Amino acid sequence: MPSISLSRTAPFAILGCILSAYALYVEHKVANKPEEEEFSAFCDIELIGASCSNVFQLPEGRMLTYFNIVPKGSILDVPNAALGLLFYSYWLFLMPTLPNVLTVIVSSMAMASSVFLAIKLVMLNELCILCWSTHAINSRIFWSVMANLVLGGNNNNSSSNKKKIKTIKRV
Repeated sequence: MPSISLSRTAPFAILGCILSAYALYVEHKVANKPEEEEFSAFCDIELIGASCSNVFQLPEGRMLTYFNIVPKGSILDVPNAALGLLFYSYWLFLMPTLPNVLTVIVSSMAMASSVFLAIKLVMLNELCILCWSTHAINSRIFWSVMANLVLGGNNNNSSSNKKKIKTIKRV
């Protein structure tokens, strides 16, 4: 049965957790700061026109509400960063114990979300370094899923690879 090496994906999931947690912090800080308080996130780089704090305030920043999956203001009306934190936590803690088909579905949904949000960033001419970083992480994780679970490639099973090499040499 094909599987994915957690040692290969864990660094990306850990980085995704860190970036998602920071995005939640920025969004919370911007939404709840007093008007007289100045706040500048590390990902707000005026020199290159990057502003993650502006992007997080867009309607697309809460995709469950944006697509009318949950009502605005409900307990499930969470920022995309919270969904990202759940996704990366899934990879770190649940993925090894759950069926591969669930990993394919969850990763496909995350990748579809990343594609949608990346297209929106381009259409709105917004530069969000943090957003693009998480899209790259999602792409790498999705590539691992496709290569190992869907296409059946598994670099961890060296005895299987040795059998394949012996079979090739015999032909």
